[in-house]
Amino acid sequence: VMAFKPVQVMKRVEKDRAEAHAKAEALAKAFETLEPKAEDPKPSKDAKALREAKDSKAAKEVKEVKEAKEAKDSKDAKRKKAGKEGKEPEKQAKLVTSLGNIAEMQKRLEDERNKLRIWIIKAKQEWEERQERLRASGQEARGETDDESYYVASVGEHLGPGGSYRAEGTLGKGVFSSVFRCKQEKEGKEYAIKFVRSNSMMRRAAEKEVELYRRLARLVPIEDREAAAYIMFLAPPETFIHQGHLCMVFGLERCDLRSALSKYGQGRGLPLQTVAQYSRQIFVALRALRRLKVIHGDLKPDNLLMSMSKTEIKICDFGSAMDVADQVSTAYFQPRYYRAPEVMLGNTYDTQIDLWSAGVTLFELGTGRILFAGRSNNLMLRQMLEVSGPFPHKMATGGSHSSKHFAPSGDFLLKDPESITGEPEVMPMKRFAKASTPIYGMMERILKEPPPNADAATQQRLLPRLADLVSKCLRADLSERFTPEQALVHHFYRRDA
Repeated sequence: VMAFKPVQVMKRVEKDRAEAHAKAEALAKAFETLEPKAEDPKPSKDAKALREAKDSKAAKEVKEVKEAKEAKDSKDAKRKKAGKEGKEPEKQAKLVTSLGNIAEMQKRLEDERNKLRIWIIKAKQEWEERQERLRASGQEARGETDDESYYVASVGEHLGPGGSYRAEGTLGKGVFSSVFRCKQEKEGKEYAIKFVRSNSMMRRAAEKEVELYRRLARLVPIEDREAAAYIMFLAPPETFIHQGHLCMVFGLERCDLRSALSKYGQGRGLPLQTVAQYSRQIFVALRALRRLKVIHGDLKPDNLLMSMSKTEIKICDFGSAMDVADQVSTAYFQPRYYRAPEVMLGNTYDTQIDLWSAGVTLFELGTGRILFAGRSNNLMLRQMLEVSGPFPHKMATGGSHSSKHFAPSGDFLLKDPESITGEPEVMPMKRFAKASTPIYGMMERILKEPPPNADAATQQRLLPRLADLVSKCLRADLSERFTPEQALVHHFYRRDA
């Protein structure tokens, strides 16, 4: 056994203690790196100042970032707003331009409609004044369009959908069309088929007329059921095209009242009892048109059709018809002999011009004579003053054509085409204060010899009543002129016990 000296043992113990202490310190340091250090409860002034400086700098940076963001957002918002504001005038400008284009288009369409209406009026005026001589049917070409663009159907010719209609004969022709009697072979019923002339303006006018017929067929039975029996509507299939001509289909009636006056009245009018029957139906039809604010504009015996039974009439030919709102300023609307004075003078007019035409027509149906037959508007007005009395001053002088016929004082300027000087003759309005040729006197003279098949006692009883009704339809003052409703309760239609 090895023995150690005491000094050596002591040195060895001290060395071991030193190594253990070093290991303990190393281990403690290792643990210090794993655990967070506790804050110094009393940091030094320098450390605190340093931390405050760092915090202040960070806060400043945050503030700058925030302000920069707010500035950017504000700038973006302003830019966006400016963009919107910039676009808003642009939008408004586009809207105004668009509305302007629509207004311009509407104006162009209205101008086109007015041109068409005036063209129709002039065409009818020329037709009436020309009084074109009808060709004899034996001299006309058959089954073709003639040199005036009328279609001339050949007897036996098949036409319409599936060739279901067979042409039987001619019924006549007017300014816009030729009319043929045709039979629907399947049902064996006869119809009147109107062939519109192959002219672009006439085709447009006819299409406008078809539109109105369809509107009336839809609205009249709703607005005034009784009137539906006295207005001519299109019959199925309404229209078709035949060899380039637009064709309109109507039920076949016996004849128009001008033909009836010649055939049944022999130039002396129809029995007044028949006049009462037909005229009441005319006023019922005009009542419906008034409610719908539609002006017929062509009321005369030629456009009143007698039924096969002779008990009813129908108003036909709506080629000149228009809505009250669509009236045109022309002194030649309506056929001249049936033209209302407000049209001649260029005053505003409405459905009451048809009441004037009805009054003139009633006189003609009762007497067989045309009441006003002047060769010009001026001569027509002179006759009206003699029959109806003076015109209101505003009416005589306030129209767009008044200066052609009246002085500013209201005196009438008669323009006699046979005058030597060529200057108008001034006729004071007071000269017409009392009608020089009253309706009753004229009718009484004409009807001294009653028409065929008329009962003398009935004629005598109804004559003054008819004269009074006609007079009230021919009042120049619109506030005094009868409406259809007033006419229908007139004592001319009263049934005496």
